[in-house]
Amino acid sequence: MPGPTWYLTYQPRPAAAVRLYCLPCAGGGASMFRRWATLLPDWVELRAVRLPGRQGRHREPSFTDCHQGAEALADALAGPLAAEPPGGYAIFGHSMGAMLGYLLIRLRQRAGLPPPALFAAASWPVAGAAPGVMPDPADTDEDFCATLRTLGGVPPEMLDDPQMLRLTLPILRADFQLCRSYRYRPDGPLPCPVAAFGGIDDRVTPPEGLAEWKQHSADFRGLRLFDGGHFFFQDRPEDLVTAVTTELAATTATDGTNP
Repeated sequence: MPGPTWYLTYQPRPAAAVRLYCLPCAGGGASMFRRWATLLPDWVELRAVRLPGRQGRHREPSFTDCHQGAEALADALAGPLAAEPPGGYAIFGHSMGAMLGYLLIRLRQRAGLPPPALFAAASWPVAGAAPGVMPDPADTDEDFCATLRTLGGVPPEMLDDPQMLRLTLPILRADFQLCRSYRYRPDGPLPCPVAAFGGIDDRVTPPEGLAEWKQHSADFRGLRLFDGGHFFFQDRPEDLVTAVTTELAATTATDGTNP
């Protein structure tokens, strides 16, 4: 499928200096970034990645292998990304989305293409992805949801709404199967800027785990912590968007319209 099928541009900004490609968490979709488009400055265009198996692509099978999923994503976005100038875009991923973003950047690196900056939120660093802290897709619905509730791995309102849970549970199972399929490959530090963001009370990706991203980037931009848990920016995205914007200004190309 060509590029636009794989992302939504909620507020098109053809003259933007930078495009921010955003990848959702397990169980999430492009719509989780809808509000961001109104918060980012005019020199940034947000492109919310649409993964198969959810929302407008609910009839398509979900990815269940992160490496195959990243390859499909790289193929689908090859055209749009080829049109970006060096430093003209960055990738933001929340939890599972950061894992896919990391693998996408590695694929571009191996293809001899310039890697973009990676902004990883609430995501284990690549060598620390631990299946033991994730729900097991083979569990019963009751046990699967109990683990999610204990870890705070999905918004509580999703688990408390039977209709929403019925629609979302198959997506969550596929997504956590994808997360468990990850296999670390020691390729050395990423040759691009990496910034990490997280919630102080996150039980899925605690701050000490997030700090390990420093070992996987030749240009680590630091770790920024916010009040909250795994979904620390759900109710108030403004603070995170401001921090991401600051990093975009420091790590991407500019035509003079951004600070």
